[in-house]
Amino acid sequence: MRIAVVQHQIRTHERVDLAAMLALAERAVDQGADTIVFPCVPGLGGGGELMPAFIQNVCERAPQLSVIASCAGRLRLTPLEALPTRLGRTLVLAGDECIDPELFPVIAGANVEALVWQIDTESPLQAEAILELALDASLSLSGLVLVSCFDGEARGARSFGGSAIVHLGELLAEAGQGEDLLLADVAAPVSLPIRRGPLAEPGPVLEQRLAVHRGAKITLGYPATID
Repeated sequence: MRIAVVQHQIRTHERVDLAAMLALAERAVDQGADTIVFPCVPGLGGGGELMPAFIQNVCERAPQLSVIASCAGRLRLTPLEALPTRLGRTLVLAGDECIDPELFPVIAGANVEALVWQIDTESPLQAEAILELALDASLSLSGLVLVSCFDGEARGARSFGGSAIVHLGELLAEAGQGEDLLLADVAAPVSLPIRRGPLAEPGPVLEQRLAVHRGAKITLGYPATID
C-alpha cells in the first residue's frame, strides 16, 4: 500500500487552503497513493461544512483514494475509538492528545495498527521532539505512526511542520519546511512485534508544552526556549 501524508502550508483563507489540499490529493493519486492523510488545519476542523464537502470532492474525483482528515481530537466528546481503515484499526489523535502520556496505556491496550497524529508544532524543537516520540511510539503503541502537520503562519495560527511517516522504529519519510507530500510503501496492516518496546515518553520540551497548555509548571533540568 502506498501512503501519502500531507504537510500543508496554511493560506490566508480557508477556501484557498482547500484548493491547495485538493491539488495535493490529485498529485498523490498521480503518484499511486492508496490512502492520504491531511493535517487538522485551523478553520477547517470545527464541525463546519467546508471539510466534509472537501472530502466528498476528493472522493468523487479519486474514488480509489481513502482519505483521513477527521480532526478527531478537536471536538472529542467520547472516549478514544479506533476506526477501520485501509491501514487497519486506526486511531486519529489531534493536538496535545498525540503527546499525552496519560493516554498511552489506553492506546497500547487498544491494539491499534495505525496512529494518525494531527498536531501543530510551536517551535522547531517541538517538531524534532515529536518525531523522536513517533519513533518510540511505533515500537510500543502502533507499528505505523503518521504525523501530519500544517506549516507557516496565517489567520492567527502558526506551526513549524514536522510531518513524517514512521514504521516500526524507522523513519520512512520526513517533511522539510513548507508544503510537502510524503509517500511511502507499507504492507498494511502493521503488527507490533510480540515483545514491544517500553511505552513512549514525551521529551522535556513536550512535557513543557503540556504543562503550559494546562496552566501548570514543570522544572526543567536544562535551558529551553519555546517560541
